[in-house]
Amino acid sequence: MEEVTLDRDDIAALASGVRVAILKTLDTRPMTTSELADGLGLAKSTVHEHLAVLADADLVTHESARKWRDYTLTRRARRILHPGKDHRIILLFGTSLATLTTGALLVASFLRGFAVLGGSVVREPLLLYAGEVFLGVTLVLWYLAVRCRRQTSSIPA
Repeated sequence: MEEVTLDRDDIAALASGVRVAILKTLDTRPMTTSELADGLGLAKSTVHEHLAVLADADLVTHESARKWRDYTLTRRARRILHPGKDHRIILLFGTSLATLTTGALLVASFLRGFAVLGGSVVREPLLLYAGEVFLGVTLVLWYLAVRCRRQTSSIPA
C-alpha cells in the first residue's frame, strides 16, 4: 500500500472544515465551482479560494480544456480520504485461500472414498457437492478481489 505523507502545507489545507467538506463532496463525482457552491451553501468566490488552496496542496485538479472547470480529487486526496481500501484485497485473498484449501480437501476426500467392511469403497456425494460450493466461493472471492484492485488502481492521478 502506498503511504501518504503530510507536510505543513497539507495540514494547513486540511485544517479548514470547508475544504474538508469540498474534498468529501468531490469524492462522489467531479463538480464545477458553481455546483460546489450550491451544494455547500457558500459563495462561488469563497469556494474558488478554497479550491485554489486545495490545488496548491495537490489535493484537487481540474480540466481546463472546457468552458467550465470540473474539479476532481487527485490520487493523493483519495488516499487521504480512503486510507485502508487495500486491506479489503488482502482479506479477500486470505479468505479465498482458506475456501480453496477446504474445497480441494473435500473433493479429494470424495475421490479417495471410505473403505467399508468387505473391501469396497464408498464415495459420499455430499463431500463432492460441498467441495464444489467451496471452490465456487473461491472463484467469487477472486473476482471480488480483482474488481476491488481495479477500482483502487484506477483512481486518477
